Amino acid sequence: MGIIDTGIEIVPVKNFADEMSTGVSYFEQFAWDLAHRGISNIDIPVLIIGIDA
Repeated sequence: MGIIDTGIEIVPVKNFADEMSTGVSYFEQFAWDLAHRGISNIDIPVLIIGIDA
């Protein structure tokens, strides 16, 4: 079992998420949450990719 060094999240942008089933996270919310939650000693680098239809 290894240690996770990096994270990648591929999520829809808001307009695309609105067309999907309920409970789908979207790019703008991820970005806002990360910017406003503060820094933790358990953080790892994360690349968030937003997709649109």
